[in-house]
Amino acid sequence: MNGNEHAIRTSGTTDRSLTEEVEVAVVGAGPTGLTLAGMLSGYGIRTAVLDGTAGPARHSQAAVVHARTLESLEPLGVVKEMLGGGVVVSHFGVRDRDRLLLGVDFDGLPTAHPYTLMLPQDRTERILLGALHEQGGRVLWEDEVVGLSQDEEGVDLLARGARGERRVRARYVVGCDGGHSFARGAMGIPFEGEAYAQSFVLADVRMGWALPDDEVQLFFSPEGLVVVAPLPQGHHRVVATVDEAPAEPSLSDVQALLDARGPRARRPRVEEVVWSSRFRVQHRVAARFREGGVFLCGDAAHVHSPAGGQGMNTGIQDAANLAWKLALVVRGWAPSSLLDSYERERRPVALGVVSTTDRLTRLATVRSPILRRLRNALIPIAGRADRLPRRLAMNLSELDVAYRDGWSVDDSKTVERWIPKGQDALPGLDPTLALLVPEHQGRRAAEEAARFRTLPVRVVSRSHLGHAALVRPDGYVAGHAAPDQHARLLELLARALGG
Repeated sequence: MNGNEHAIRTSGTTDRSLTEEVEVAVVGAGPTGLTLAGMLSGYGIRTAVLDGTAGPARHSQAAVVHARTLESLEPLGVVKEMLGGGVVVSHFGVRDRDRLLLGVDFDGLPTAHPYTLMLPQDRTERILLGALHEQGGRVLWEDEVVGLSQDEEGVDLLARGARGERRVRARYVVGCDGGHSFARGAMGIPFEGEAYAQSFVLADVRMGWALPDDEVQLFFSPEGLVVVAPLPQGHHRVVATVDEAPAEPSLSDVQALLDARGPRARRPRVEEVVWSSRFRVQHRVAARFREGGVFLCGDAAHVHSPAGGQGMNTGIQDAANLAWKLALVVRGWAPSSLLDSYERERRPVALGVVSTTDRLTRLATVRSPILRRLRNALIPIAGRADRLPRRLAMNLSELDVAYRDGWSVDDSKTVERWIPKGQDALPGLDPTLALLVPEHQGRRAAEEAARFRTLPVRVVSRSHLGHAALVRPDGYVAGHAAPDQHARLLELLARALGG
């Protein structure tokens, strides 16, 4: 596909005082915005990404990439590179000092990626930026959006930077601009929730560490939680809650946290702090994920405790959910009402993640000695039945995400994820829906699909299938049918899209 097809369209001049026109403008070039823009550009949608910073992040905030996120990123062709640069983690441990309270194994999860990948966010962003460039897209760095207004036909943005002003006209705008989102504020959308009293220490360190390096460890402590996770190059990520963290936690600060909360028998020794920072965390969800032609994704729509490492992951999955819907509507292949399903599907997910991480954070920081003993006694008992570890593995990996009242073509009350066999993922960047049929039904299904010339659907045959299914580009099942009833799915899809 020619990269010029995705470049910003201007009025035949480079005069920045004139309005540039795109189909979708993305505000923010973090992981969520880059995922969304990369997918849209791959779908052939003219997309602009605006970011007020000078370039990609130099340091990492998030570092965990969960299984469902890797599945979502498969169409962009970036997973192999991500795996090559990260650390594969198969286990998650919950401890009180030296005592293992609960062990969670990701092995055996129903996915081609039964693990968690530890990869610093700045590397994830650079890989996603490379994918965007391959699709012919680009980021307009040092263009901070300072104005936003909309009418019935589209949205106007005003960006300001070192080179002056830039005006952009888009049919749709997606705010992927973080917890302090300008887009959310401009639309007057409330950010509901509250802030944690504690601050968080974040440090990437080189240290002597006796516990296995294929595990992420969460340590409970009355003083606050601490998470230790392996990173590439033999480094470790340390995240901890403290009442008041220093602006740049030092080696002695990190060592003191591990001494007070980490393992006692074989104490870690911090040798070097590669990078450190502090931050405060809120648990909030936007009251709405859409206002007319403006949408919110990622931290602009929801923020929460880093316990579980689901923040960046939930945002990337927001992007995968919204991208194909925008593409179908922009191309005229689906009614604009399809876009209503974005908030209906993703806001409950955000509320669930906020609730789970908040409970985990509060459970980890119980101060009462009696409640701590009770907690430490009950968690191992619950873990012995294997039900709790399995549920927690599915929850952390976000493989259990399903959409009640989600968009489908049949009467499914819950839209569930399609579980591919082995590496049998759907190929490539394609905004159309896949009609999956048994291999022997492939020719007949293709002939029937040809009758619906304007329908955004492609036929994919699989030898192992015993039924027909209509799978959305984000990997969720929009409809099921008997193996010889694929024509019914085509008719239902045509009806759902007004064809």
